[in-house]
Amino acid sequence: MRCILKRSMILLFLLLLPTLLWAEDYFQPIPMSEVARLRNRPDVVVFDANVHELWVEHSIPGAVHIDSRAIAGFLPADKNSILIFYCAGPQSRESAIAANAAIMFGFRRVFVMTDGIFTWLQAGYPVE
Repeated sequence: MRCILKRSMILLFLLLLPTLLWAEDYFQPIPMSEVARLRNRPDVVVFDANVHELWVEHSIPGAVHIDSRAIAGFLPADKNSILIFYCAGPQSRESAIAANAAIMFGFRRVFVMTDGIFTWLQAGYPVE
């Protein structure tokens, strides 16, 4: 019975692999105004996927700096948490990569502020 289950799981994985590799983004975009409103809630975690030097210079207050390739070590235990990712701006994909990975780890309330930190700064929102 275990052998059948194991083979079924491998087959399912192989059938879904192309979808996972070439699928569109799974996250929801979120506007800066909504990030500003939600960022202090206890069930919200804001992640900065920028390079370390940019994060040190400008980051949303309370944001956790992450490496998008090692996202598992940064995710909260509560899968019902609201996760908000951002990076430099719409041309950068680091926040999208991290957000999609979080969804693969079972999180469903995952958002990306596609405007990025530079637009956040231009709009006059607070930074650390």
